[in-house]
Amino acid sequence: MDPDRLRIAAAIVLALGLGGAPASGAEQAPRLVVDEPVFDFGTVERGATVDHTFRLPNRGDGELRIEHVKGSCGCTVAVLSAREIAPGGEGRVAVTLDTARLSGRTTKVVNLYSNDPERPVTELALTGTVTADLVLTPSPLYLGRVRRGEPTHQEVLITPGGAGTAAIVTAVEHTNPVLQTRLEPRGDGPGQRLVVELGRDMPLGRFNDQLTLHTTSARDPVVHLAVFGSIEGDLIVLPPQVTFGVTRAGATPERELFIRNRGGRPLVLRQVTVPADVVTYDLTTVREGVEYRLALRLRDTLPPGKVEGAIEILTNHPVEDRLVVPLYAIVRPGRPRG
Repeated sequence: MDPDRLRIAAAIVLALGLGGAPASGAEQAPRLVVDEPVFDFGTVERGATVDHTFRLPNRGDGELRIEHVKGSCGCTVAVLSAREIAPGGEGRVAVTLDTARLSGRTTKVVNLYSNDPERPVTELALTGTVTADLVLTPSPLYLGRVRRGEPTHQEVLITPGGAGTAAIVTAVEHTNPVLQTRLEPRGDGPGQRLVVELGRDMPLGRFNDQLTLHTTSARDPVVHLAVFGSIEGDLIVLPPQVTFGVTRAGATPERELFIRNRGGRPLVLRQVTVPADVVTYDLTTVREGVEYRLALRLRDTLPPGKVEGAIEILTNHPVEDRLVVPLYAIVRPGRPRG
């Protein structure tokens, strides 16, 4: 055969081999492609309910599994389709947003966890403007990580929601006696200033409270403001929770946890307890009496599914003698062997 024709024939055979069916044993993978991951609901009045359904097409050649969907505060999520979506098929997730406690420009994000190897976490968002007679900034109010006994002072600006609005807050109620509030007129513009302070006797740990604001608005006679944060003592655990994220069965990802002492008394760790069927750990001393390192490794025997647990640390501190750290993971099926 002519050499040129032989080269052309070889090229054709090679092209057909590359462009044809996948080789035997090749892994088929799902691919989640959301064409419209952000839904703009425009402008609504506070109290309105916003509904939207996101379409979830599987454009890969393997089965797509919706493993978990987590909504922002104020969002409820429902999976309307089957959680297993065949190649070329389409799933649906409905998101409902309650705007009763929102005002101004708002964006709420929903995280969708799937077995897509390229994008295990996909963000879906609702965004728009919520009109109200009174706008609170910030809302909710995050006080941050506060050292117990130290003064805490935060302010919330209360401004008219539109031209011609003259509503004001007349009273503030709350149930936590350690939380202190007072209303002041703003000196730098229209509206009021709400001063929020924490007393020195706030108990350790995370806290959530709700302020009830009574107003002169006929449309919003009562407005709620969430207040949250955490009170820390001498001992700090970083991070405050251990998350392994999305991992495959058979994998052994690692995370680090640090226990630090800011007090004057040397710290002794009396006991560390972990969910033994979930993780193994190694405890090392970074600085005697001051800082310790906990290395955590996820076990390779975990079945697919959602993992929740807690790490318990017992210390010699007279008040902070028991520290509890939440632990989370999502385990996907492992890759097939062969």
